[in-house]
Amino acid sequence: MKTNKLLAFFSISVMFLVAVSSPLMAQYSGDSWKKIQGAGSGTVSFAYVETPGFVYKDKSGKLTGICVDIMNDFIEYVNETKGVKVTSKFVGDGSSFTGMYNSVKGSSNGVFGLGNITITSNRKKEIKFSPPFITNFAILITQKSVPTLNSLDEISVKFKGLTAYTAKGTLNDKRTQDLKNKYYPDMKIAYAASSPATLDKVLSDPKAFSYLDLAFYLDAVQRKQPLKRHPIGDQASEQFGFVMPMNSDWQPLMEEFFNANGGYTNSVAYKKILSKHLGDTGVKLLQTAK
Repeated sequence: MKTNKLLAFFSISVMFLVAVSSPLMAQYSGDSWKKIQGAGSGTVSFAYVETPGFVYKDKSGKLTGICVDIMNDFIEYVNETKGVKVTSKFVGDGSSFTGMYNSVKGSSNGVFGLGNITITSNRKKEIKFSPPFITNFAILITQKSVPTLNSLDEISVKFKGLTAYTAKGTLNDKRTQDLKNKYYPDMKIAYAASSPATLDKVLSDPKAFSYLDLAFYLDAVQRKQPLKRHPIGDQASEQFGFVMPMNSDWQPLMEEFFNANGGYTNSVAYKKILSKHLGDTGVKLLQTAK
């Protein structure tokens, strides 16, 4: 009898610990492409993470950006070429990259994730990607008082006494570690919670530097923040894509959209979207990345 009571107590305790340690993750739903084909209409959901230039609110509070405009073009393409009526809705609050990513991963059917989502081989094992829609550009930044780097070999001299800030586990963290290993073994590295927090560290500390993604750099420039870019440190490597749950049947249609009419990223419509949300400076930087 005592044994049964102990087992029951143990089971309840384990269930309680699991519940406490596993916060509820939002799950979204949208119609599958197969269902919409059959019904002639349906709705898909757009989860997102707010990112300057990519997904952000305009002055009226409406969501806009590169990702939003591209996905609107995708929905228009599907409606016009397939003779259906697909509508979309935004879900989530856009406050967390991890929250958005995990929610899409745990959702079903017609759910898409929008934002600065890097395409990686590891992520492809747990989530589906669209073709890439842009190449990210990492900018090496400091305050304006720091001497300009003409060569990365100079970093141990011109950046002497400066601390590198980065968000742990990101590709910019890896870039920073590479700088330390290759050019500046005595480099001090400190961690911030996110890309915006990294930028805040550089803006508040004249002895700080960082790698910053293109979108956040352009946003800072637009706000006339006192930053210096060191072009010798620029890096263009990873690509961004839209994401879908593993059970989604929308991936082939997204590939069709990106490949149609000579390629979406070669189109005038796409180039206008980049210019609208990144400005001339951003477009020029992206051109140097190719």
